[in-house]
Amino acid sequence: MENGHLLPSIDIVQRLMKVFVVSADNLLTDNENSVIEIQNHELNEQLILINQLDEDEKNDLVKIINSMLTTKRMGSVGR
Repeated sequence: MENGHLLPSIDIVQRLMKVFVVSADNLLTDNENSVIEIQNHELNEQLILINQLDEDEKNDLVKIINSMLTTKRMGSVGR
């Protein structure tokens, strides 16, 4: 990998993402000076689990989140 002759498979990248709790862009960046900051491990774990849901479940979850955010926006408009 270091010398550019071997490229990791998507499966390997996903496993490394889970182990190090980072996104693919942080894992694959060439910038050696970049700092990886992990602030919310629980949220990262939840996102990994959400990614494992089937498409219908993901769509339902997005609808719930959008509904909550819309309610939040409407509540802050009146203030």
